[in-house]
Amino acid sequence: NVSSNSGSVGLRTIVGCRVRTGVSSNDKSFDLAPNEDEALAPNFLEFITSERVKVVSMLALALALCNADRVVMSVAIVPLSLAHGWSRSFSGIVQSSFLWGYLVSPIAGGTLVDYYGGKIVMAWGVALWSLATFLTPWAADTSLLALLAMRAVVGLAEGVALPAMNNMVARWFPQTERARAVAIAMGGFTSGNAIGLVLSPILMSQAGIFGPFVIFGLSGFLWVLVWLSATSSTPDRHPQISKYELEYILREKQKPLLMGNKHKPATVIPPFRRLLSKMPTWSIIVANAMHSWVMHAPLSLVLYTWKPIKRSVFKVVMLQCMMKIMDKKN
Repeated sequence: NVSSNSGSVGLRTIVGCRVRTGVSSNDKSFDLAPNEDEALAPNFLEFITSERVKVVSMLALALALCNADRVVMSVAIVPLSLAHGWSRSFSGIVQSSFLWGYLVSPIAGGTLVDYYGGKIVMAWGVALWSLATFLTPWAADTSLLALLAMRAVVGLAEGVALPAMNNMVARWFPQTERARAVAIAMGGFTSGNAIGLVLSPILMSQAGIFGPFVIFGLSGFLWVLVWLSATSSTPDRHPQISKYELEYILREKQKPLLMGNKHKPATVIPPFRRLLSKMPTWSIIVANAMHSWVMHAPLSLVLYTWKPIKRSVFKVVMLQCMMKIMDKKN
């Protein structure tokens, strides 16, 4: 029933079960009825069973493998040095060879992700570093140069992992859920350190010095097969995503991040010269450099000072694991 009056006060409109009274039909500021296009946010059960959480869980596994393949040499360097008669200085070169490739690949990885998407770049990265990890035993038995080159390839491939992860999170998660998604992914990244350091000596005791390299490498190949068959670069290309989840993601994401059905590569070159002239940029660079120094230097330099190389690999690893667990808690 509608009572029309000159001021249209006393308007009562019944829509479904919602009643709005006492306001003008033109007064939107008092409209208590929610927008029909606006769906409720998913509850916890819907969130953890969604396709986007499956994607970020796969990303967490990839980052765990990333760090496990990285730290395995920190464990293997002890028996390898004994077997080949390496000096401590050369052992340090072997461990640092990973960083030769990792130094430049994150920047290149970000560019590749912009053009090809996070799914493809992450798949190629995991496949390449898993292959290099798997071939490390062959390289160590072939020549020192081959071993250094193989570890450099591991670092080169792993540099694309974090840019690809950030790209996938930006495409799959609304802005209100991205902090949680990054936390899940980075949880795998940090756990990979502890997992690699704990499992490596156990695998070495059962399968020899090169057991962890083979098993971690094969695990990476298995991950790639699942990743390529179960994920997509964007949610609208995923064959199993529900209509509700897709609509929720597309609606809640920021409009500049909506690329439609086709990914459009970035064509604007970032103003690197201007960025490098700003103090905040250098503050971030220095802070990250100091963090990396504090976290990684003890794994190679301090441990050799505290523990002679002749000591058991299990004793060395226990100290490394404690450091990683403490870092994760912090």
